[in-house]
Amino acid sequence: MARGGKINRKKAVEQDSRPIRHKIYKKFILIVCEDENTEPYYFRQIKKEFPADTVYLKEIGTGLKPKGIVARAISERDELSEEIKKSLDEVWIVFDRDDEGKNVKTLASFNEAWALAESEKMNIAFSNEVFELWLLLHLSDVDPDVELPRDEIYRLLEELIKSSEHYNDFVYKHGKSNIIDAVIDIGNEKVAIKRAKRLLIHHGNKSPIDANPCTYVHLLVEHLRDLIAWYSYNA
Repeated sequence: MARGGKINRKKAVEQDSRPIRHKIYKKFILIVCEDENTEPYYFRQIKKEFPADTVYLKEIGTGLKPKGIVARAISERDELSEEIKKSLDEVWIVFDRDDEGKNVKTLASFNEAWALAESEKMNIAFSNEVFELWLLLHLSDVDPDVELPRDEIYRLLEELIKSSEHYNDFVYKHGKSNIIDAVIDIGNEKVAIKRAKRLLIHHGNKSPIDANPCTYVHLLVEHLRDLIAWYSYNA
């Protein structure tokens, strides 16, 4: 990344306030995330790789539980559809197990959220237990038969990143975007996709709430990569 240049903040504000010319875009994708910081930041980095005027990708964070995320996705979808005067091509929701399914009430809520998302034709990028499992797979394989709690995922991420010569002082703090920058820098996305596919196959007969460790995030990432490749080739 270039350093040392000065940003014309007045010009940047003027550009940001300009209305979006929706008609120039060929495809519209909405990604609604559980986390308000890390997940939207991650997809924002991928968005930068799309050729100009091809895919309008809107990523938002919610800080909500699964049912709230789906409700927000419906609201955002309808609002954006009205704005562009057409239906969106795709809607994805990104959320984790976290504390869902730990009792009858939360399990029912989780199942209702999943069913609602499917009934609304939304794509689901779910992680059990947390989104950071997807990041961990960039750096290491995991045992599909051993449940991986979130605290252990966080610990492993910090340990593996600190083992890199450029990140000896790295300290993992949940919600901080520096974890994304580090994983993109030293991790391997293609290998992470292969590892995630193996986990999904291994847990294929289980319900998502019982499949630990497992993530569906690679389905979204691989799809976005395919779109980037296609639009880059046909630009």
